[in-house]
Amino acid sequence: MPRNFSTWYFLMIVNAIICFGLTDNCTASEQPQTPSKHLPDRDAAIRRGLDRMNEVLATKDLDSIMTAYDASDDIAVIGSDSGEVFIGRERVRRFMGMIVAMPFLFSFGIDDPVISCEGSIAWVFVDGNMVHTRPDGKVTKVPYRITAVMVKRGIDWKWKMFSGSIPRGE
Repeated sequence: MPRNFSTWYFLMIVNAIICFGLTDNCTASEQPQTPSKHLPDRDAAIRRGLDRMNEVLATKDLDSIMTAYDASDDIAVIGSDSGEVFIGRERVRRFMGMIVAMPFLFSFGIDDPVISCEGSIAWVFVDGNMVHTRPDGKVTKVPYRITAVMVKRGIDWKWKMFSGSIPRGE
């Protein structure tokens, strides 16, 4: 991994673009030269991939959670806390195991995602919330931003890279 994290992040995105190509349309009706065009069917399919993360997190079942991610080994989760950089399927799995072991249900408020897509790769930005729901029903919400790269596998969109941050004043 390069010494500079932003260089590594850039290289990861470039690698994803090269590996997965930009020749497959997101939907049969999409024209490749108009990736920013709003396409309700495509956006709804990507949105289902986003929502799937909350669904599998609610199960607290690690095997189910890992089905929301791409099956390859080059997935990544970058959390908002120091040290939360998990690259590779096994490291992501261990981190998600820590998440499900917490004494609350972990989820994300992803009400209004910004979605862009080119071929079989989607970029998503969410300015939402990290949500902790305790067994007694108490809910804690923390402002949380998510940037994600998703890849199309068959008709499903899978998480390839997750990067989360807690916005704070500078």
